[in-house]
Amino acid sequence: MKNIVKLIILLVLLCSFPASGYARSMEEERAMCIALNALARSQCKEPSSYSYVGKQGASIYIYNTFYGSKYKDFFCKVNDGEVTILSRDRTFHRSVVYYIDENDCGVINYSSAACTDRRVVKCCFAKSEKEIKADKEVDFWHKPIPELLQEDQEKALENLQNRTVKSSETKPE
Repeated sequence: MKNIVKLIILLVLLCSFPASGYARSMEEERAMCIALNALARSQCKEPSSYSYVGKQGASIYIYNTFYGSKYKDFFCKVNDGEVTILSRDRTFHRSVVYYIDENDCGVINYSSAACTDRRVVKCCFAKSEKEIKADKEVDFWHKPIPELLQEDQEKALENLQNRTVKSSETKPE
């Protein structure tokens, strides 16, 4: 009985906090993506090597990574068209330019001189299920017929192979 009362109290406390205070808007998600990718590009690292620490003010995102000989915090301020990156001890300072394309994606076309990765980075809004389904439908109608036939043939052969494997297995007696 005591556990049930504790559970009810816990649920009431959790439900009383506003969920929207912790939820991020799509614009904020895109800004975080732009900041993280600008930071990663400026140091020629993968974005996965950074840990999100927090947010300071309206548009400053704090990330942490191993840099030099120790872990350092980096402050990434996302302005209109530019990300300013500064380490906590001010030994690292960069400005990375980005732009918003016609699809509302943030596009970063930056790479440091020592980095061989020169791909363009895009940070877009997350798509809804409806948009994903519509994109798949558009892709389907734009595929040439031989490709569609090839896909159908591969699926049919895979199904046939699965049936053959299942039927050839010995059944326990």
